[in-house]
Amino acid sequence: MMNMVRNVLVAALGLLIIVSCKKDDDGGPTVEPPRDFGEVALESQEIFEAFLSTHFYNYEEFETEAQDFDYKIRFDTISGANSDKTSLMEQVIVKTIKRGGVDHKLYVLVAREGEGVKPHFADSTLVNYEGNVPYKNKFDFSVTPVWEDLASAAPAAELYTQTPNYLDGFANALPEFGVATEVGIGADGSTTYSNDYGIGAIFIPTGLAYYNSRSGTIAPYENLIFKIELIAFKETDHDRDGIPSYLEDINGNNYVNDLGDDTDGDRVPDYLDTDDDGDGTPTREEINLDEDGNLILPFPDSDNDGVPDYLDPDIS
Repeated sequence: MMNMVRNVLVAALGLLIIVSCKKDDDGGPTVEPPRDFGEVALESQEIFEAFLSTHFYNYEEFETEAQDFDYKIRFDTISGANSDKTSLMEQVIVKTIKRGGVDHKLYVLVAREGEGVKPHFADSTLVNYEGNVPYKNKFDFSVTPVWEDLASAAPAAELYTQTPNYLDGFANALPEFGVATEVGIGADGSTTYSNDYGIGAIFIPTGLAYYNSRSGTIAPYENLIFKIELIAFKETDHDRDGIPSYLEDINGNNYVNDLGDDTDGDRVPDYLDTDDDGDGTPTREEINLDEDGNLILPFPDSDNDGVPDYLDPDIS
């Protein structure tokens, strides 16, 4: 018995020495490098398509809208008494989003489109949400509607100035939905709204979210599912230069927080830069606005070179 205890202690001491030497050699615990974006994107696609092909949502309740229906999306497995249900895979919109040089599949379920106006991908949106990981329990939910600034999207596959988040999925999905036609916001921030808002779900691959980062209870490389209700939105002009933020997406990839949208190369994306071309003349003075401050299109192009004045440093 004593020999066994001694052997266990020696083994434990040896393991401690190995771990200590490892930390001394590299200055701290080793951190595994991020996995290949292309490999993980395909893995996310396989996980989602397996889930979407074997699950359905309560679409029949949305079709009949019984008086006591709570308008909540519920997923269930296609099996047994539910073997004849239509799968989510047959009902989602599939969008291909290129980030980090890789195509990522985003899946959007529109359970109810909504009767109001639809937001742009860089607007501020008021939403109710419930966040889940496929085959696991929910990790977050809103008690009351919350404002989400879609322009602050920062997918791990295309980092620029911010820490990773899931909003790239929202930014590319919420324009599929309309807001409520009647919305009231009280002085205390409380919200009332008509029951005609958009309802759906967004299936976000990890490459458009946190990737190898951990966020709360969300583990690295987790794919995310959000059930959403889109209540309202505000068209945003983050730098107040007269150009709505969604129009400052110069490279047209539905993402304003990247190097492709930094015209003067000053590490400030155009939607946050009051002088987009860095010529010393504020953007607001190189565009046309009406008396209410609304943008008048097309943009002025004084030298007719196809580059608007506000993006052309040769025009002063």
